This record gives sequence, structure tokens and C-alpha cells, in this order.
Amino acid sequence: MSKAGVLAGFLFIVALLHGIILPTTEAEVLHFTPRNHLRKRQLPNNITTPLRPFIPTFDWEQQEYVKAHNDLRRTLGVPPLQWDPKLALSAHLWGLQRQKDCNYRAHSVGNNYGENTFWMPYREFTPTTVVRKWFSEQQLFDHTTNRCKCLQETDDCECGHYLNVIWKTTKSVGCSAPIYCAEEKGLLVICHYDPSGNVPGLNPLNPISQ
Repeated sequence: MSKAGVLAGFLFIVALLHGIILPTTEAEVLHFTPRNHLRKRQLPNNITTPLRPFIPTFDWEQQEYVKAHNDLRRTLGVPPLQWDPKLALSAHLWGLQRQKDCNYRAHSVGNNYGENTFWMPYREFTPTTVVRKWFSEQQLFDHTTNRCKCLQETDDCECGHYLNVIWKTTKSVGCSAPIYCAEEKGLLVICHYDPSGNVPGLNPLNPISQ
């Protein structure tokens, strides 16, 4: 092999390693199985325990969730959120309880956390796109009346996810890993927030002044 060929091969390996060690800002969250087998994936009958242990660590995925929140909060002049492993674990454990029915409309009980749930079919996604999807509800929120423009909130018209993302007095966030639902119903991503906000009628950008 020529020197040019050896050099090209070496540069390719360096570039590959660089991509592994330094993922892009919006790196895709890849599924545990190859993409062409996702629709064939079957969960075991007993899904009371996770397929793999979930240990909350501030890895690149959690970092991107936090960054995505804070990038959007910055546009509205509200303080940034900090990552909290307790919230990440809480969100993940609730997702496991919803694994059988995949009911993304059901919310956790027994804690005082705010909660956002995102449901999707089996496809690659990024934490940033999830948070931006929640934030896109901004167009449905009236900042003059501090109420949602929807007379009755539905799957197609709601504002609660947006409010949880940008509520000024919320300090911390933690998000689950992707939760695969039984019977190929899709997957869930859940984020928990503390302190919770989303109080009807209050200004989300300055709730303590009211």
C-alpha cells in the first residue's frame, strides 16, 4: 500500500474515534436493537424490572436534555436548570410502570414533581428534538392571560409541557432513558421537574410576583 493510502487509512480511524469520543451536540439516541428489527422486538411477559439497570449518571444524553432546556429557557430570560439524579431515577421508574399500557396521558402520583411525557413510535430521536417538541406548545399559550388558548386541552392542543420546560422557579430536571412499551406500542421519554410549576393563571416567567 502506498504512503498516501496508509495516511488516508490512519486519518479515517482518527476521525472515527473522534466521532465516538466527542459526539455531536444533537447525537441520536440509538435503540438497543438494530433499526431493521425494531418492529420485531418483543418484551418478555414479566416486565416488572428493567431490561437493563438504570443508574442515573450525567452522561451525554442527560447533558443534552439539560442543555436543550436551558437553551430555550435562555430565550425567555429565565434561569437555567440543574440536573438532578433523583429526578432522572424517578422519571425512569414511572416510565417502567407505564411500560405495559404505554399510557402517556397518565401522570405519576406520590411526589410533588412536574412531569413531561413524550411518546413516539420506534425511531431514532435526539433529546433536543424531544424538548423542542414540548416547547413548540408556546404558540398555544397566551402570555397576556397566562392561560392556554385551548378551551379544553387535548393531545393536539395543550400547553403544560411548554410550561414545565420554562417555568421560572423550577430549579432541577432529570429525564428517563427510553422506555420500550409492551406489544410494540412505541416508547416513552419522561422528564421530572423540581420544584413543580404549571399553575393555571400564573405568569410562568415570573410566578412569584403574583
